[in-house]
Amino acid sequence: MGYALTQEDYEQLSEDLEDFISQSEARTVLLCDRGGNVIASNGDSVMDNIDMVSALVAGAFAATKQLALVLGENEFSAVFHQGSKISIFISGVDEEVLFLALFSDETNAGLVKMYAMKTCRKFGGLFKEIMSREQIKIEDPTQSFKLAKGPIFGP
Repeated sequence: MGYALTQEDYEQLSEDLEDFISQSEARTVLLCDRGGNVIASNGDSVMDNIDMVSALVAGAFAATKQLALVLGENEFSAVFHQGSKISIFISGVDEEVLFLALFSDETNAGLVKMYAMKTCRKFGGLFKEIMSREQIKIEDPTQSFKLAKGPIFGP
């Protein structure tokens, strides 16, 4: 079972992701469920590998959650991986949704984190409303959200 995203939900998510990109100067941003399924994305740096990145991020966040439990925390709400050229900021939006931002070494990490937390709070309210709706049947047991039919979703 899962939840349906309407065309309006998707458009709001897309608009907010676009705003995040322009404000934070991140390269790519995506939302995925805890199973690693992409819900929405914006930007350009990993489009060829977005499914793989999403799945690996979900796995890394799940491992981090277990690490937090071992250390006496419920969860680490955010994870930061710093690379020499590309860094990643991951945050839990709620129990089912992860937010991921990829950005270059030329981008200020604090700026990304500040706008990410603002955007995650906004998404938290939207996903709370979405998850208050009636659940739908989804064939893939790892998937939490399914895009409802509509003109932007194809046939």
